[in-house]
Amino acid sequence: MIAVTVRVENLSQLRANFRRAPVTTLKYLAAATKASIFEVEKQAVDRNFQFKTPRARRTGYLAQSFAFGRKFENGGLRASIGPTARYAPYVYHGTRRGIRPNRYMDRIAAAAEGDVNRHFADATDKIVADIAKV
Repeated sequence: MIAVTVRVENLSQLRANFRRAPVTTLKYLAAATKASIFEVEKQAVDRNFQFKTPRARRTGYLAQSFAFGRKFENGGLRASIGPTARYAPYVYHGTRRGIRPNRYMDRIAAAAEGDVNRHFADATDKIVADIAKV
């Protein structure tokens, strides 16, 4: 029989890194969650409403109301964002009295998707690098 001995250098440090992995993971994922909410807000404010309302009648309040619609839950892994203007659902869904639906949230989400995915990919890379660091 052949006996092989494998010695892992810095094993104690690697074990310590794995013990703190949940805290490390939470830290980076919470940061990615927060950055993602701000990406969605940026898309909402910058360019993705494509309003059908005549420019002279636009106030900008619907776009600005996203800043008041940010919510972060304790722990950092859950967050949401949406407009707080009371008329936002009528713009999105339309009305029976002639206001056609404007599905702005769909466009905003689609426009932000790439940046949101990038934030979580970066978080994953940082988690792995932090745990593997010895």
